[in-house]
Amino acid sequence: MQQEQEHQHVISYYNEHVQHKLNDFIEVNPRIESAWKTLLEFAPQSPLSILEIGCGIGSVSHRMNNQWPAAKVKGVDISTLSIEIANKLFSNSQTTFLPGILKQGTFTEQFDLIVLMDVYEHISTHDRAEVHASLKKILKNKGRIFLSVPTPHYLKWLEKNKPENIQPVDEYISFNVIGQLAAATDTEVLSYQVKNIWSMGDYAHIVLEKNDDFEASFFSKKAVSFKQRGFRGLNKIQYKIGSILRRSLVKKKLK
Repeated sequence: MQQEQEHQHVISYYNEHVQHKLNDFIEVNPRIESAWKTLLEFAPQSPLSILEIGCGIGSVSHRMNNQWPAAKVKGVDISTLSIEIANKLFSNSQTTFLPGILKQGTFTEQFDLIVLMDVYEHISTHDRAEVHASLKKILKNKGRIFLSVPTPHYLKWLEKNKPENIQPVDEYISFNVIGQLAAATDTEVLSYQVKNIWSMGDYAHIVLEKNDDFEASFFSKKAVSFKQRGFRGLNKIQYKIGSILRRSLVKKKLK
């Protein structure tokens, strides 16, 4: 019961703040522009399936549709009003929006690119396990996850100086938390950049990548060729001779 009340409170909060998202679309928001530049730098080449979690009114999904017109773009957001506006403004044959949150079963398909722009910090710690499990399931091999988050010290500054800007859920996203996210989703941290948007080091941009091919090649059962065995044998002989010479040198110098 309490969890449902909290859920409805979050929906109401974001429904009431839709105008701010419209303003971000109409005006230039440095936070979004900075994240967009990093996203373009690290996105997979020519992604064909994209998911934006916490898409708001859909403006970033719209930009991704323009950037990669061949891609199918899906946006999901907890705010029903935001999704209503997104469908009116940006929905087309390649871009669709639906209300809700990411949990297991929300999506059955997999994605080349998953974007959480200023969203991950708003996922409560007790919901992370299910979100992580879902991300692991729906991210394709060689797929990437992009996140932009406020740094912990910036959130602490907001709590002290502008508490009215703190949202219903605002978790500290440290580098350790990102490491836990990577471990839970079987991804590697490809990039972690601290940005200066409104103040020094106030935001971080993170890129994670899933690469199952590394494990497959590392534990490959492919037979070793005669030539490879020959090189390995020569290397062992060289290592052994080098070891004998170094041992002799050490004994001579230290006796």
